[in-house]
Amino acid sequence: MITAPPEVVRAAAQVVAAGAGSGAQPVGLHLEGPAISPNRAGAHDPRWIVPPGDPRVRRLVADLGGLVRVVTVAPEQPGGVELVRWLAGAGVVASVGHSDATYQQAREAFEAGAGMVTHLFNAMRGLHHREPGVVGAALEDGAWVCGLVADGVHVHPAAFRLAYRLLGPERMALVTDAMAAAGAAPGRYRLGGALATVLPGEAPRLADGTLAGTVLRMDEAVDNAIRWGVPLRDAVRMATTTPARVLRLEDRGLLRPGLRADLCVLLEGRAALTVVAGEVVWESF
Repeated sequence: MITAPPEVVRAAAQVVAAGAGSGAQPVGLHLEGPAISPNRAGAHDPRWIVPPGDPRVRRLVADLGGLVRVVTVAPEQPGGVELVRWLAGAGVVASVGHSDATYQQAREAFEAGAGMVTHLFNAMRGLHHREPGVVGAALEDGAWVCGLVADGVHVHPAAFRLAYRLLGPERMALVTDAMAAAGAAPGRYRLGGALATVLPGEAPRLADGTLAGTVLRMDEAVDNAIRWGVPLRDAVRMATTTPARVLRLEDRGLLRPGLRADLCVLLEGRAALTVVAGEVVWESF
């Protein structure tokens, strides 16, 4: 969830807690703010960004209980590493992102318990041979899962392939970073406190040109990964098994007797049938 006033976050949490009827079920919240860097805010509203050490961050996570699965943290900000350590102790995945952290600062966050990187390459300093930053730290070590936006806009296909070769399917998770316009017609849509414009075939952007998430679907992300050279087996794993593992969802993510039957059948790269907990909830034929 994008950075927003606490009451908006709590209202969203109530929706998640209520479930989604007979369709796909949310497994929790990813709080992509407010504990991020104002220098790497992207489309997040800077008015609601606070230092990770601000007690309101821990209070918000604690108030929402088990609904919070992931919290993005900028570890170089005041209290960042301490928040990572606290989240890890609370069973919440701390994900480094929207951060201007150096290589060493990123390493400190990983050593403190961070288990993930939020949309690698985006909203962080680029890989440089003198200062590798978060990207270099994440690609070098073998312990952390990196989310990548597979739309071809946020990450160039060549950079995507490079990350795949270094990370492999066990450390790379496909993410859509989708906003409310996903699946809808082109137009203007609200993202937090701003309006994003979606043009045909393009990623959403704010009025100043800043990328504002995507309208990417997960079936499209899988199809893109395959078109860019990732084997089918690995592309599927990066959309299922790997994210389930990092989120500690031990009852799903694999086709195995005794596990929850959440299935999606793809035909020619498009979703054709969806099964949730063993029940067919949607089909295109």
